[in-house]
Formats: sequence, C-alpha cells, structure tokens
Amino acid sequence: MNKKKAIPLSACVIGLILILDQFTKYLIRTNMTLGHAIPAKDSFFSIRYALNDGVAFSMFQGHRIPLILIQSTLVIAILVVMVVVLRRAFSALLLMSFSLMLGGGLGNLIDRLVFGKVTDFISIGSFPIFNIADMSLIAGCGLMLLYMLRSGRNDD
Repeated sequence: MNKKKAIPLSACVIGLILILDQFTKYLIRTNMTLGHAIPAKDSFFSIRYALNDGVAFSMFQGHRIPLILIQSTLVIAILVVMVVVLRRAFSALLLMSFSLMLGGGLGNLIDRLVFGKVTDFISIGSFPIFNIADMSLIAGCGLMLLYMLRSGRNDD
C-alpha cells in the first residue's frame, strides 16, 4: 500500500473507531442503569454498564485532571511519533497500529473530558470491564509488537 492511499485509510480507521466507540457508549448510557448487566451478572460474557474514572484496571481513580493531561499528552505524542516515524520508514502495519491507538486514545479522552469518567460495558469472565476504545488500543499495541518483531527479524 502506498502513502497516498494509506493516509485516508488511516483517517477512516480513526473515525470509524471513534464513531463505534462513542455510539456504543451512548447506547449503554441511554438504555441501561449503572451496574445493570445483560444477560446476568453470573454469565461469562455480558454487557455490563460501568464507569471508570481511573485508567486500566481502575488504577488512579479520583485524579480526573492529571489523567486528562496525561492522556492528552499521550494522544499528541502518538500523533507526533506517527508523523515522524512514517516519514522516515513508511509501513502500512505501523500506520494501522498508530491509527488504532490514536482512535482508542481519543475515544476514551472524549469520555473523560465530557463525562469525567470512561463508560465501560464489555464484561468477559473475571477480566475487568472494557469498551471499544480499549480494544482498539490493545489491538494497536499488538500490531506495534508484531511490527517490531518482524522488523527485528529482518535486521538479523
């Protein structure tokens, strides 16, 4: 894939993540009560409405302003690194990695700015409840790891 096609695709990926993330969170906030679970609290997989004013695994709860500053800085840093790195060595895999991380970071930052807390709703087993933005961040990190493993193998 060349750069001319990849940049609009990246913007579409970021936009799609933001739309899916914000729309699903809107549906949860408007159709469920906090703590409610579908189908039930004892199920392995459920849709469970939760709010998180911290970060991963509910760490740093009650620190809204510092978290907004840190998250904003990270989103800007991802964007800057994305531009700098991709100008030097373009890679579609790396571009998608950055796009997924940027979309996920922006999705949760919007929640934190507008509502003060991040809306989470996907519950699987005993794993902490998460959302589309979280999945996007994890997928982006996974692609970054894959890129690093592949590029490291090529250097040998």
